[in-house]
Amino acid sequence: MKKYLIISHGNFAIGIADTLKLFLGENHPFHAISAYTNGNDNIDEMIAAFMDTVAEEDELLICSDISGGSVNQKMMTYLNRPKTYILAGMNLQMLLQLAMTAQDREITIDDCRLCISEAKEGLVLVNDLLQQNNTDIDE
Repeated sequence: MKKYLIISHGNFAIGIADTLKLFLGENHPFHAISAYTNGNDNIDEMIAAFMDTVAEEDELLICSDISGGSVNQKMMTYLNRPKTYILAGMNLQMLLQLAMTAQDREITIDDCRLCISEAKEGLVLVNDLLQQNNTDIDE
């Protein structure tokens, strides 16, 4: 079984998980942890509680907000776990791509690389696209 964890500073993880429901339905497979939102929250306990739901045979895809950020660093301790991938700098396009990738088979590191590549391609300055389209029409 695939397990997905979205983890971020602040409420970004919960917000993006909520948005994923619009695209994937209420039963989308992502679990969200928003760190440092309440002075009483213990991020290590929240991570441990989630990890208790992950079976040894499960694939684990962890998506964090900032590469090298504190939540990303906390998750790096799980890199020695088999079938575990950590993707940093998440965005909605990347998460949707992950959800649609390898639904009926194990995900590979190349699948993860492709999701990241396609998410990067989705980052565009729309002004440039508009200008490009106007130039194409004029020619």
